[in-house]
Amino acid sequence: MVKLAQVTGQSAQEVSDQMTAIWNNFDDGSTSLEHYADALTKLGAATAASTDEIAEGLEKFAAIADTVGLSYETAAAAVATVVDRTRQSADVVGTSFKTIFARMEGLTLGETLDDGVNLNKYSAALESVGIEVLNASGELRSMDDLLGELGEKWQYFGEETQIALAQTVGGIRQYNQMIALMDNWDSVQRNITLATESTG
Repeated sequence: MVKLAQVTGQSAQEVSDQMTAIWNNFDDGSTSLEHYADALTKLGAATAASTDEIAEGLEKFAAIADTVGLSYETAAAAVATVVDRTRQSADVVGTSFKTIFARMEGLTLGETLDDGVNLNKYSAALESVGIEVLNASGELRSMDDLLGELGEKWQYFGEETQIALAQTVGGIRQYNQMIALMDNWDSVQRNITLATESTG
């Protein structure tokens, strides 16, 4: 924590708070705290998003990441990429992602969202472009898988289809963040690789 604080210029307490939120919500027993810090540092060095901004963005939605099947590396890469490309604050980006992923969590629980989207509508929108929301066991696929497949196909959709999908997945208020994420999916993938290979 002290090393990370020296790199970012933050106080040890700020870094401790951020890393505690990350550790408590992403740790599965297979990764060291050093890896999480190294990934933040590497992404901060490789993008126009600072290490502090990435950590701040992650804090906003870390608590629901595991529920929707979002890995630390994908989450950190998504924040780094969108902050880098849009230069919106980490607070805005992190809160937007919290809303986007909370929608998925709500669908997992069988809710109808405030804009009338339910699992059937969500599934129909994605299935219309060849993306299955449920796995072979009838359970919702992980957010890592869904985002990965959507990102790979995104460039082949027309603008109207992209907007419609972004509004269904992200909601009316957050669809711009969803479009920013998908429009820059090649950068997200590069950043996922950086985060994954960052230890040391």
